[in-house]
Amino acid sequence: MGAERDLGYALRLLAGGQTVKEVWREAGFDSRKDLADSLFELAEKTGGSRLRLIAYADGASIGNPGDAGCGALIMHEGQVLLEDYRYLGRATNNVAEYEGAILALTKAHELGAREVELRVDSSLLANQITGRYRVKSPHLAHLYQDLKKKIELFDEFKVTLVRRTDNRQADRLANLAISAHKGGKPGAG
Repeated sequence: MGAERDLGYALRLLAGGQTVKEVWREAGFDSRKDLADSLFELAEKTGGSRLRLIAYADGASIGNPGDAGCGALIMHEGQVLLEDYRYLGRATNNVAEYEGAILALTKAHELGAREVELRVDSSLLANQITGRYRVKSPHLAHLYQDLKKKIELFDEFKVTLVRRTDNRQADRLANLAISAHKGGKPGAG
């Protein structure tokens, strides 16, 4: 085929629920076997069942509470594997931050990660995950429990607090969730 093979695009489609039968041509592979071979090659290169991914997560709320969204960006060796976002309705920024982390870990698990580093720009979220801060707010308690269940899916987990400028892509996705729901142009983040 003349199209260039795009494994990252294929992974995003597969993570979105499409089948190999539906994805191989669209992602530029010569056959289903060609795509499968590329996936196995990636698995071998990344240590097979020890796939390690970086997951960026963010939440946004216009007003607090207000229209809210969350975004997740999954990377492997500097390459974006998946971007996703979700509109949350009316929520606080802290709820949106938690929802972004849950979305990111869900997607990392769907991609087969056994090790994940979650990068967030919310000090509250990072410190509650590590246990430095207690979860005092009742409306965050169930999200904290959901997040802990997601963390348990991985053999190794690390949360890293990053500067907001290092989390721009996830922030862009969180704002896109809000603006897409409203039918407008994506916000600047």
